[in-house]
Amino acid sequence: MKSTCLKSTLISFYSQKRTSFLLCKTPVGILRYAILCFLLVIILFTFVFEFYYRHGQCAVAENYSKKNMKLTHQVMNMFDDLSIAYWPDCQSLLNVLRNETYNVWDHDVDLSIEWPFESNYIHSELNDINFFIEKFEEYGFVVEYYPNRQLLSLSSPDKRTARQAHVDIWLWTRRYENDRAIVLQLLDYSFKYQSRLFSDVYPLKSAAWLGRNINIPIRSHKIAYIEFGASYPKARVFRRDCFHNLFNLRWL
Repeated sequence: MKSTCLKSTLISFYSQKRTSFLLCKTPVGILRYAILCFLLVIILFTFVFEFYYRHGQCAVAENYSKKNMKLTHQVMNMFDDLSIAYWPDCQSLLNVLRNETYNVWDHDVDLSIEWPFESNYIHSELNDINFFIEKFEEYGFVVEYYPNRQLLSLSSPDKRTARQAHVDIWLWTRRYENDRAIVLQLLDYSFKYQSRLFSDVYPLKSAAWLGRNINIPIRSHKIAYIEFGASYPKARVFRRDCFHNLFNLRWL
């Protein structure tokens, strides 16, 4: 009698275990497993992101920063050679105003120019965007053009600009009212001050950055205040920049 009961119990246990295992192979079981894996990935990514943000300062690799600075000097040398007026913008303008070289989390350098050029400019043929890009390529740069953003992104040969060191060139357009220039305009989502008063930019004034003399807008502090708020004099890392660097593996 005991032997029969034991045998019955073992059969019942085996059947339940087999049924439970088979349930994992059903569509519902697979979905639950996939959701569990997805949640674990999210938890792991959140942990890594917070550690990178709080303890790693979202820093890019030192070698990446060195390449970026070298590339920046090459771009500025090209502009000087072509007699094109340029100025640091965005985060790079903040670096100048704070007497910094760059921040450890900076993934690119931002420079601005006015384009198209005036008709009396010695290289007025560069008002043709295709010719303009070809001229950059003659200097050895890889160029990506984003017309909707009025942006040229320059990198070194054989490098992908999205993941590697690059310099962004913003193309500001002069707008007229009654034949008088009043604003420089760039309608891109990343800028708050998209229509800048002509008198806030020109005449450009001299400043020192990266061991060389460069020019910045005459009212750079006003521009920085509008773009970044009252806290602009203090370096601050933003989570979006952190995600950008982490996702693009710039810390390797």
